[in-house]
Amino acid sequence: MRTLTVCNFVTIDGRYEDDDHDIASLFEHHHAAYAGTDTFDHYNAGLLRAAGTLLLSGRRSALGNLGYWAGVRGDPSATAIRREFAELIERVEKVVVSDTITEADLAPYPNTRIVAVADARAEVARLKTLDGPGILILLGRILWNDLMHAGLVDELHLVTFPLIAGGGVPLVDARPPVALKLLESRAWPESGQVLMRWRVDPAAPPLP
Repeated sequence: MRTLTVCNFVTIDGRYEDDDHDIASLFEHHHAAYAGTDTFDHYNAGLLRAAGTLLLSGRRSALGNLGYWAGVRGDPSATAIRREFAELIERVEKVVVSDTITEADLAPYPNTRIVAVADARAEVARLKTLDGPGILILLGRILWNDLMHAGLVDELHLVTFPLIAGGGVPLVDARPPVALKLLESRAWPESGQVLMRWRVDPAAPPLP
């Protein structure tokens, strides 16, 4: 049985991105002491090394990420860890959940296939029954929110950045029927980031 792990960046006030669905504005007040740190890149690369399948979702997010990391592979100015991450993304099996992305859109990206939104829960449940390394979602808030409601997420890794959004898109849309058990917490003083790694269990039924 394969596990499904979600890793997500979050601000200290629980935001995923700004109102324009971007994160650049969130970094306007990023402390100068943390400039150039790459602990989040290293952590995500470690998760991706251990994964057998990467789940992506949404036309803008999926194609944006695939296109961005394809460019990083040949960018001599990119850091070593980001170039490795780009190579890992190219090699891993990728499943894109979307109703608008076409095979032509994905032609530049090997090892990638499309699953319709309506079929996502069933396909993820099937993937979890297979042997092999685990399944990973990086970001993909709408997708993993839905999969958590379906009881398909096994671990939730939240990395809190030292940022206050003051508005924008919340990390969670609605409370899923799950209970969280803390497996690990870790702080990276060089970046001001804090990891909380949670096991996701079904919530106990309410008392009568």
